[in-house]
Amino acid sequence: MVSALAARRLGFAYDGGPRAVDGVDLAVEEGELLVVLGPNGSGKSTLLRLLAGLLRPQEGAVLVDGAPVAALAPRERARRLAVVPQALAALPDLSVEAFVLAGRYARMGRWSGARAADRQAVREALEAADVAALGARPLAELSGGQRQCVLVARALAQQAQRLLVDEPTAALDLQHQLRVFELLARLACEGRAVLVVTHDANLASQYASRVALLHGGRLRALGRPDEVLRREVLEPVYGPHLHFGALPDGRPFVLPWMGRRA
Repeated sequence: MVSALAARRLGFAYDGGPRAVDGVDLAVEEGELLVVLGPNGSGKSTLLRLLAGLLRPQEGAVLVDGAPVAALAPRERARRLAVVPQALAALPDLSVEAFVLAGRYARMGRWSGARAADRQAVREALEAADVAALGARPLAELSGGQRQCVLVARALAQQAQRLLVDEPTAALDLQHQLRVFELLARLACEGRAVLVVTHDANLASQYASRVALLHGGRLRALGRPDEVLRREVLEPVYGPHLHFGALPDGRPFVLPWMGRRA
């Protein structure tokens, strides 16, 4: 069986540094929401950039539908893979709608303008990301949380079947964190292959099909949330100051906890 997106013995190190990703084997299947957890500096964002083709692996390969991602032309890669970064390096002088429309570049003719299908894809993406009311607003006027939702909308407008998402809830309030993960889970249920990098183990517990745990660039655990979010798995990575419990539906939760009394 050919995976939608796969890393095969993936290795990468930045100049003069240790290996940020070290021999990682990982596959994301269609219909799956795979969440990647790990402490700061564990290699999560580097792994995502390698999977997206934004970094070239020094060892191993990234495969999309069995073909090397490095062999894909940029437009073809954008048709197959959509990426939601943590934030924009710079804010373009565009409205929200124009910014999301620009995400359609791989599906638009090189010399033609936006078609009705492109406009419809943008409207649907803005609605799905709960930012339709912001369409005419300049990006620079939005809050960090609103911009994060717009980044999700732009990725959705690409209509790619593989979605790579880096820390999508870092700037969001609790309600919007749930909304974003509800959306990502729905996209997976509709058949997309979705990989999300996050620090939030409890959102992973509620929404992930599987959880991958990275530490020191290596894959330390991979399995269902109840298999990974366990004391014997997490304490060697995060340390002893954790409290474990169960949500009302039986799914695990984990909190940082020093055990102090007032």
